[in-house]
Amino acid sequence: RSKRLALYLGTEGEGLPDDLLASLHDVRITMAEGFDSLNVAAASAIALHHFSARAIPGKV
Repeated sequence: RSKRLALYLGTEGEGLPDDLLASLHDVRITMAEGFDSLNVAAASAIALHHFSARAIPGKV
C-alpha cells in the first residue's frame, strides 16, 4: 500500500455517491450472517484501527 491513504465514510443508508465510488478502491467489512450493517462510527473505528496498526512496523 502507498504511504498516503484517504478514508471516505458514507452516510448511513445511502453510503457514498456512485460517481465517487467509481474512482476509488473500495473495501468492505465482512458481516456475520443475519447482521444488517454497522453504523458509520463503528465502521470508521474498525477501519482506523486496521490502518493504524498496519502503520506500525511489525504489526499486521
